[in-house]
Parts: sequence; C-alpha cells; structure tokens
Amino acid sequence: MVDLEMIVPELAGKKVLFLGKSRTMSDEDLALFLEQAKAKRAEGEEDGPLGLIVLGRLVNPLEEAFADRMEKEGVPVVDLARLEAYYAAHIDADVLEGSLALFPNKARMINLLRNQSLPDALFCRLLSLYDWGGEAPFENDENRDVAGALVARFYPEIEKNHNIQYSPLGPFLVAAQNAYAPLLEAMARIPDYEVTQHSDDAWMPRTLREALLINPALPESVLREWMGEASVRELGFMAAHPALSVSAQERLAKREDPWIWEGLARNRRLDAKLAARLYEEGPLAVQAALLCYQPASRERIDAVLAEGHETKLRALGSNERLDEATALALVQSNQPALLAALAVNEGLGANVYAALEATKSPAVLALLAGNPAVGSAMLSRLSRVREKAIYVALAGNPAMPAERLAQFAKIKDRDIHKALAGNPATPIEILLSYQTDGELNRIVKRNEAFGDYIKQNLGM
Repeated sequence: MVDLEMIVPELAGKKVLFLGKSRTMSDEDLALFLEQAKAKRAEGEEDGPLGLIVLGRLVNPLEEAFADRMEKEGVPVVDLARLEAYYAAHIDADVLEGSLALFPNKARMINLLRNQSLPDALFCRLLSLYDWGGEAPFENDENRDVAGALVARFYPEIEKNHNIQYSPLGPFLVAAQNAYAPLLEAMARIPDYEVTQHSDDAWMPRTLREALLINPALPESVLREWMGEASVRELGFMAAHPALSVSAQERLAKREDPWIWEGLARNRRLDAKLAARLYEEGPLAVQAALLCYQPASRERIDAVLAEGHETKLRALGSNERLDEATALALVQSNQPALLAALAVNEGLGANVYAALEATKSPAVLALLAGNPAVGSAMLSRLSRVREKAIYVALAGNPAMPAERLAQFAKIKDRDIHKALAGNPATPIEILLSYQTDGELNRIVKRNEAFGDYIKQNLGM
C-alpha cells in the first residue's frame, strides 16, 4: 500500500496526474496540495515526470489501464479518498480559513465540509464561515448538503439511522445532545427553524435554537449574544441554562414574566437568594418548579407538608436532589400525592425505595414497579405480588430482565401485552409476534428498540 507520508515529500519538482472526477477536493484545494508538495499538475498522460497518479470517481477503462501500467513501472497510484484524508490531516487551517474568508467560494466550502477526514475543529471553523443565505438548513440543496454533512459527522450511531442525516430532526438532535462547544457555537449561526413535536410539555424544545438552549454545554458567550434579541419563550429556556451568570439571572428576573421565572426555577445553578424571592413572589407554577428543581430548606418542606397542596407535594416528591434523610422523612408524612411522586422519582437511593415498599400501599407498589431505578432485588420481590397493576408496570419497566419479560408475555392479559409492546427491553421475538395484532403493532412501531432492529436487519 502506498504511504503518502513517504511519497509526498518526494514529489518536489515532479507532476501529479489526476484521473476521473474529484469528490470533495475543489480545484483550489488540489492546487493548495500541489503547492505544499512543491509539485505541479500533469496536463495529461504524456506530461511528466510523474511522481503520483490519483484515481478519482468515474475513471474510464483506458485511464485504469494506463494507471496499472505506470504502477508496474514504479509510479505510485492512490485512490482520491486517500489523498483527501492526507490533505485534511496536513492542511494549514489558518491559511484555508483566511482564503475562504477573503475569497468566499460556496462550492469549495461544501466540498470541504463533506470531507469526513477533516478534523472536527476545522469543520466547525468552516461551518461558522458558511453563508446560509438567511435560509434554514433544508430550504435549498446547498444548505441541505451542509446540514447532512454535519449530522453524518456528529450524530451518534449514524450507521444505525441513515434517514436522520437529511431530516430536519438531525441537526435538532445534534444541537440538543452534542457536548462539543465549538460545534454548538457554529450551529448558533444556523438560521432557526421549527421541528414538529408530539408533546404537550411546554418545555419540550420546538426550534433549533431552543434545542441549543437546553444543551448544558452551550457556551455562555452564545447566551450573551442572543440575550438582546430572544423571544420570551427563548428567554425562558435561556433562564434555565446552567451557564447563565448570576447577574444575567437577576436581569431576567426583572422581566417579571411567569414563563421566564419558571425557567429560572428550573436552573440547576440558580442563585439561592433569587430562588427564595421567586418562591415568595411567584405564581404556583414557579413555586412548583422551585420545589422540583432546587434544594429545599427544612422550613419550606414543613410549610409544604402543612399546606398539603397536591401540586406542591408532587413537585417536592419529584425533586431528584433530595438527600436520603429528607426523602425518608417525606415517606413518613404519609401524604398520598407525595408518596406517589417519590415512588416514580429515579434519583432516590435504595433505602428510600425500601421505605416506600414498606408502606405496602398498592398504588405505591405499582408505581415502584414501573421505576427502573429501584433495583433488581425489589423488582424481583414485586413480581411475586399478585396484583395486575404491578404486573402491568413491571411489563413496561425497561430495567426488567428479558427472561422475566418473556414470562409476562405468556400471561393472557391485554394490558400486560400492551406494556410489553412499548418496552424497549422486551425480547425482539415477542415484539415481532405482536405485528399481527393491529393495536399492539401500532405500539411496537413506536418502540425505539424495535425500530433499531428493523433498520439493522432489514435495511429500512
């Protein structure tokens, strides 16, 4: 195999013959490579001395025959993909970026961004330079190519889900999940667009910008840049961002908007003094959010217990930041709404779940049975309780062992089968058997694990 690391330094004073068509290297990039190698481009097969032959796409039989003959005579022959990888690894990023900034060339930019061998850091620098023309990623073919290159590079497990590459959902998911700050900064320059969400949760992001704002890795510099132009809805998401400075939190609080205040209440790094003020002055939704997301003092907990307001009790029980002593004390309060919230809270420890189990409340036990955080020992104990509600919850719990789920599948109960159909841990052969049942098949089609299986095994 030809080693370009050894060949390129020997190209000085020689010529390189390119056969076929290029893929991601423009004429400018080929010229830059030749300049770095101190070589020239051969005008044809007779133009020598040849130091290297590069085979691109659509090489015709005559060209292939010539390349084979020259290779036998000692002239190195490489595939263009190898040259692209070498070029990407040795490119002078500052020179390239300066060239594109001074002489914008959209076609060249797109070709470079589609080069998978380009380092991530350089990709992000070029993405920041790309001119979207004020149009969203999927409003024209050029922007679509760039968005597709972005998703192909940064979407996890792209091999399992090729369809996401050219879907508006692709950049949206990358924006929400990727932790690479230079990428998020570059994506902040993409024109905003909306993604349809089938959810009643008002805090589910609906646009690319909102997807970026829920990402804790989004740099504070982007928040500062957007602060002056953001809509009230965006300001709410911004208020919840952990990178928001205390001074910015206070500035947003002065807006006295319930949505923005609720966003602040959801901020895991909310200033304690501001949290206290918002609880005193805010409406119920803000108070509930504070009880759900912020540390609660003993005084506030006692006040909530004394008041007995169901919304506040549920919010308090949903707080995953409760320490063990506090959570155990809440179990002893014996407030049904509070116990129900604690039973589905996935942030509590084994001792708290054991205390909830000890209440022997059928409603609480059924909720514990659906909680994937309670541990295998408790799930095993609960599976011995002969209550349908518990069986249904266990059948839908993704933490249940596959062999136990297979046992549930033998029970002739419609609700249990529906829970199994939606459980990503259900053995695939059981999910496949449900395809002949219209209602169960509709649930199975929404099961992500089943979707992954179909894509991997049937190429859909």
